[in-house]
Amino acid sequence: MFIGGIGVGIGLLFLSLLYLNPADHKPRKLVVGIILILCWLVSGTLMLDTGGLSARLYIASIPVLFFLLLPLIYWYQQSLTAFGAKPKLEKRTIHWIPVGLGGLLSLSIGLMPSDDFNNMFFNDPEQLSAWVVVNSAGFALLLAGWTILSFFYLGRIVINTKAYHQRLNTEFADHEGKRLDWLIGFTGLLVVTWVYALIVLGASPVTSMPLVSETVFSVMVLLLIWLFCLQTLNRRPVFAHIEPEPEQEPEAKSVPGQKYVNSSMDNERLKRIADKVERKVMGEKFYLNPDIDASSLASELGTSVHYLSQVLSQEMQTTFYGYINDARIAAAKEMLKTSQQSVLDVAMSVGYNTRSSFYKAFKQRTGMTPSKYKASVTAIEPIYD
Repeated sequence: MFIGGIGVGIGLLFLSLLYLNPADHKPRKLVVGIILILCWLVSGTLMLDTGGLSARLYIASIPVLFFLLLPLIYWYQQSLTAFGAKPKLEKRTIHWIPVGLGGLLSLSIGLMPSDDFNNMFFNDPEQLSAWVVVNSAGFALLLAGWTILSFFYLGRIVINTKAYHQRLNTEFADHEGKRLDWLIGFTGLLVVTWVYALIVLGASPVTSMPLVSETVFSVMVLLLIWLFCLQTLNRRPVFAHIEPEPEQEPEAKSVPGQKYVNSSMDNERLKRIADKVERKVMGEKFYLNPDIDASSLASELGTSVHYLSQVLSQEMQTTFYGYINDARIAAAKEMLKTSQQSVLDVAMSVGYNTRSSFYKAFKQRTGMTPSKYKASVTAIEPIYD
């Protein structure tokens, strides 16, 4: 009960922050729905201990709520990764069919006679009524269906997240607070929690099973609430300022590996823009701007983000993320060789906002941390009189 109270408290505190700063949370309705469902689930210990109508409402709600969580999380990811201020989410009917089936099971459980309800969830009778048998079979079928469906959603989230991370490379030089690896872990933990919840509900009350209890389930849901609230507190769609690119013609889509097959830019124009990019970024040291992104660079060059991405990809064989960070790390290496500044000062001097972003980019390109690099170059460089 104590753990459930902590979970509900975290959820309510987050919701209050959400409504105090509505401009910071574009997909607000989806976030509210996910948090409310998790708060209801974590209150299970209190509901079950209270018994009576409270226990019935709680248990009956579980099938529909868990089926509803999957599309809500999927739509939340879509809203974070979509282009444009008003993205269109994939709210097709197929997403609602499992929710409707879960709702029918929830309704059937809620309308069960008290004796049958207690025999199904709290007692261990020798004979079961037809209602209990039907609802138990429904639970088993929906569990199998939910398992398949959960892997489908998890797979879609993994694929969409991978594509989203690739798109980040074309727009941003800093991925701090933009990546969605946490959402994959959150969805995976949700699947495990749902399976565990069914094990707890199906466990015999007279048979003791290690680590199978409402308390452990409450801890798992508490972790879900904490993780989701922590990650969504200040997170906004990062591509909201970029309108989606026009659809390519069907014949262009059939050509593998040619993203810009229908582009009107010829090789000469690609080279001219590439020269402008190099002069702006390297010559004028535009990479020192910590808030630089592809949109701001494209604006400075008088071109579009799409054309800039094409130039970087086709003509310069890189991405915006790679190009800017290569420039920053090259400058940082020179400073580490000759300067007595701290690693953090060097990071800030070459355009990084955070120490962690600098360390990650530096290690990716050199295979060592900035401190080790500084020690290695100062140790091996000869000293000339």
